[in-house]
Amino acid sequence: ESIDARLAIEVRAQRNFILATEVDPLISNPFRWADLTPEQQQAWADYRRALLDIPQQEGFPTAVAWPTRP
Repeated sequence: ESIDARLAIEVRAQRNFILATEVDPLISNPFRWADLTPEQQQAWADYRRALLDIPQQEGFPTAVAWPTRP
């Protein structure tokens, strides 16, 4: 297993942790989601998409541009 393959696994694990602990509990909770403005909802949706797209970034897994949390 190459260093890049191990690094890719680590980056995906970190991304999945952020999704599971910060993003999905908010997005999947209708009461918390309803408390957000449409602009905030869009910002969180964009953040989630950016996290999911990390493996498609140029330079992945050695140069990852982590999106900014809303």
